[in-house]
Amino acid sequence: MSELKKASAGFWVIGIIALIWNGLGVAAYFQQMFMSAEDFAALPELQRNLLSSQPFWVTAAFAVAVFAGFFAAIMLLLRKRLAVRLSLLSLIAVIIQFSSYLILDGYLEFIGTQGWIMPLTIPLFAIGFLLIARQFEKAGALS
Repeated sequence: MSELKKASAGFWVIGIIALIWNGLGVAAYFQQMFMSAEDFAALPELQRNLLSSQPFWVTAAFAVAVFAGFFAAIMLLLRKRLAVRLSLLSLIAVIIQFSSYLILDGYLEFIGTQGWIMPLTIPLFAIGFLLIARQFEKAGALS
């Protein structure tokens, strides 16, 4: 087995950023899944309707996206090649999740009131983390 190349400070910074970013995604997932009735009632009507009628595949894609991304970040910090595969899985799940905005009724209206920052930022981060993990793999920093 070949020796791993020494990881740069940038490697560790990126790994920690990925872990924090994806940890925030996991927190958002749990916040949505375990929202109290009072918190749900406080949401705008359109958002309540969307969450109530959200298909299972959207929720499943959300879960896969955040957990695969979180574990990809852990694998990256552990310097394991599995980080690349998990990052790819996370990106695919993000694409599936956000495709719902284009095909399900009400989502574009909701996004219009909330803004496009997160629906654009999340896929960009997923792409970036995948490309970075692949680069570290090619550079010999992952085993």
